[in-house]
Amino acid sequence: LTAAFSPLPISQALGAGHVFDLDDPNDAIRAYARMRGNLDSTPGMWWYRGSMFAKRTNDVAERVLKIEGFSFNRLALREDGRFDQIMAEAGYFIDPETDEIADDWVNPLNGRACNPGHYKSNQTIVVGPDGVSGSEAAAVPVQFTGTVEAQAYGGRVWTTENMVTKLPNPRSEADDPLGYSGPVITLTSLASFTGQLADLQNEDLAFMPATLHFQNLAPWMPWMKMGPEPGITTWQLLGTKVRRADDMPDRLCRRLDADHPGWRENPGV
Repeated sequence: LTAAFSPLPISQALGAGHVFDLDDPNDAIRAYARMRGNLDSTPGMWWYRGSMFAKRTNDVAERVLKIEGFSFNRLALREDGRFDQIMAEAGYFIDPETDEIADDWVNPLNGRACNPGHYKSNQTIVVGPDGVSGSEAAAVPVQFTGTVEAQAYGGRVWTTENMVTKLPNPRSEADDPLGYSGPVITLTSLASFTGQLADLQNEDLAFMPATLHFQNLAPWMPWMKMGPEPGITTWQLLGTKVRRADDMPDRLCRRLDADHPGWRENPGV
């Protein structure tokens, strides 16, 4: 971690015997940090799988690909009570018919041969009682807003991580006419995490089991070769928090190690 991040563990934000009041914005953010990461500030790790849907503006959405990936996140407590969340993830697009990783793919919306852009990324956000914001160190000018909320019922607890971003398109129509979707890119990312309320309250439990549901709204992926034609894509992902960096299907583990040697051991968080 750089000097901007505090080494304080999440547990120090809670104090001994802390009882969560999820109507308190400070406790909502602490509950989120507890579920998203680990009390001892070791990286939270998540495996997920799901689908990517796409549609032209006036059409019905259809599933065009599956998705599978793995992510790491570490939450570092700031002195003002906010958290820096450092994330790293990588994943693959999968042919929904063969269930194999799709290095080559024909886009059913336009019949063009494409190479899906399997991804590997790092991101830092700042999470606090007033919401989610981008890191001060971000290199790209991004309009960024977000919220974190929490609720409990019937022994279960939910937290959300909702983010909306708007940024200039780094591509130009002249250089990449089929990969260009317009001068501005807007992204909506909606994640929710679910666990047991008793686990949240158990300060002896450094690792809190939780599950993930994620959905987004985004423009065409550039590699879909849809050009500026109006339309959207949306991902629906389901996942689970895991204890080890090899807690994933063997196929995904082998492909990550082949494409990104050493990443599982040192993802940069």
